[in-house]
Amino acid sequence: MAGTKEKILQKFNAELGSDLKRPNKIYEFHQRLIAQKNEIEKSLSMASTEAPSKVKAVIESVENINTEFQRLEQSSIEFRSSVQETIDENDKTLNVQEIIDAISYLEKSLSYLNFIKYVEDISDEIETCLTLGDDESAISLYTNLTNISCQLRSSACHYLQIYTNETLRYWHNLIKDKLSKEYNDVLKALKWPFCGSNTSSLNTSIPETLTKFKILTKYLLHLQLPEESVKSVVTSVLLTDFKPVSLPISLMVRPLRQRFIYHFTGTKLTNRQDKPEWFFTQVLTWIKDHVQWVQKNVQPTANSIGFNHVDMKVEFMRALVQLAVEKLHSELSLVQYDDVLFAHLVDEALSFERELRETLFYPSAQPATVFVLTQAHIFVKWINMEKKYATEKMDVILSSSTAWEKLINSDSDDMKVTECADAFLTLLTTISDRYKHLPQPGHRLQFLELQLELIDDWRIRLLQLLCENYEHLSYHVFLTSLIPCILNTLHYVATVLEEWGVTVHFLQLYFFKKQFEAVETATLEGNNITKNVGEVEGTVFDEAVGLLRRSEEEWINEITDSVALDVKAKSRPYRTDKWFAMQSTKEVISLSVTPSGYSMFQELATQLNLLHNTLALPLFHQAWKNLASQFDQFLLEEVVLVNHFNVGGAEQLQHDVFRNLFPLFGLYISEPESYFPLIKEACILLNIMLGSAMLLREALNDEITGKEVLAEIGVHKMTPELALKVIGTRTDITNV
Repeated sequence: MAGTKEKILQKFNAELGSDLKRPNKIYEFHQRLIAQKNEIEKSLSMASTEAPSKVKAVIESVENINTEFQRLEQSSIEFRSSVQETIDENDKTLNVQEIIDAISYLEKSLSYLNFIKYVEDISDEIETCLTLGDDESAISLYTNLTNISCQLRSSACHYLQIYTNETLRYWHNLIKDKLSKEYNDVLKALKWPFCGSNTSSLNTSIPETLTKFKILTKYLLHLQLPEESVKSVVTSVLLTDFKPVSLPISLMVRPLRQRFIYHFTGTKLTNRQDKPEWFFTQVLTWIKDHVQWVQKNVQPTANSIGFNHVDMKVEFMRALVQLAVEKLHSELSLVQYDDVLFAHLVDEALSFERELRETLFYPSAQPATVFVLTQAHIFVKWINMEKKYATEKMDVILSSSTAWEKLINSDSDDMKVTECADAFLTLLTTISDRYKHLPQPGHRLQFLELQLELIDDWRIRLLQLLCENYEHLSYHVFLTSLIPCILNTLHYVATVLEEWGVTVHFLQLYFFKKQFEAVETATLEGNNITKNVGEVEGTVFDEAVGLLRRSEEEWINEITDSVALDVKAKSRPYRTDKWFAMQSTKEVISLSVTPSGYSMFQELATQLNLLHNTLALPLFHQAWKNLASQFDQFLLEEVVLVNHFNVGGAEQLQHDVFRNLFPLFGLYISEPESYFPLIKEACILLNIMLGSAMLLREALNDEITGKEVLAEIGVHKMTPELALKVIGTRTDITNV
């Protein structure tokens, strides 16, 4: 009760607090308590009626929960039992797996031992066959062993691979020794190699011996070791380019190798450093003497057993070329400090390479002597020697007493080809022939740069000679000096270089040159290489030809200027003649060249003939065009515009131009008048009828109308102002 009392007091204190003077608050609290009481009573009254049904529902719910709990408990027991059974079963399975693994291991071990036994059985059979002399069966068994070895390449059984390969190598060496002896005996019976006194045996082989040779060749081809187990022994890094040849070819080359070593090593008289052509020639001779026989007798044998992919002729050539390469490599180390011996050795090596490729059709993919020559230190020495000897050769060419003479029996006589031009181009051709078989574009480009340097040096030398001759000559002897010959040389070299530039060889080099330049530019700028590579246009000689053509044009102008001066020097009487007081065609029987112009026209004819005889035809065309242009301007300015012409004087000038000047040039060109438009039109204006001339003078005051009127009478080049000046020189108009 005490606890209830305390709760009531706490309730009153909470509601009323310390303010007991407000009766309304007490009344409100009393009413709220009464409402709560009524609510509780009402609730109890409802519970008394609903309790049985609610209690029943609760009891049923509890019973259902109990039933479900019991069911779940039973399922848990059953699941625990199932898990335990599964665990027990897995333990039994693990035991079985261990047994299975053990059985598998034993089976693999048995297979491993059976494999070894199989290899041993093959070995025993091979031994038996060899003892009985059954080579065919021995080779068949060896082939099986080879196939087994190849199949084991992907196996993880490393030691089994080693065992099989060692067994294979053992029988390979044993069978090879046996068959090699038989093969050598057969080769001797065939009188191989076909050298010296044996040359006559080339086509007289005994059929039985040749049959045995082919059978042994098949055996030896089958005896090849798998590629992975072949360990070729090389004496130089360079020789790694030489793939091992097949066994038959190796045995066929052996006697030739022995002869080569005998003759070209040690103190033999045939082993001379100043005669490298001896060992190169010997190798070429052996190839020529034997290659057809190899192609005829060895290749079909190889094809018959499925070795079509092996070119026996190429293998035979490669084995002999290797002899030359080995010898070249050893010789270069001895002669590289002697310029003469080094240069001679390089020449012979390149000649050997050229003979191989072009005459014997040795494949370009196969290695030869240029592989030795392109070693870094050898290549630098080589290209420096080329430059040295080319420079010396140019000195000899230019200092020759017949350097500037025209070639006899030249196919291009119109080009006036000089000996020195032909010799220089031959020098460049020789250099091209020496390096065109180099496999690397970079090496060829270095030689191309050397050629371009030599061309520029040549151009400078010719210009120096031109200047030297020019300083010591007067104008009137230009055409009888060396200057035209030097110009012909410049022109011919430039023309040939233009032709070379569009050949396959130099177009390829130009492409490689542009590629290298693009790579260098991209590397410096940090760009993508493809951005720097565009369409390749032009040729490698464009710059060199441009410089040659520029020099050529300058000196042609000098020559034509000198000719023009000579002609003009003889023109004073003609220029100062009395053109205003000459007889007309009505007063003379017929017109002839003006007497005061004889010497001028004679000089012009002489100079044109000299130009034609001394200059190459294309240069002559440039010269007479320049001369025609100058003389056209000269006649207008120095004859027409500074004189006055009566009717007779106009007719005489026209006769001189149309009957003397034009025919002089007409000897060398068609329609020469088209190259003298000014003097031709001046003659038209001087010789038109007086009335027409007066009307024309009036019309020319209007520029637009003047051009149309001039065109109607055939004057197209002159301006109306110039035409007025020409008309103004007519005395018949000035007197009107």
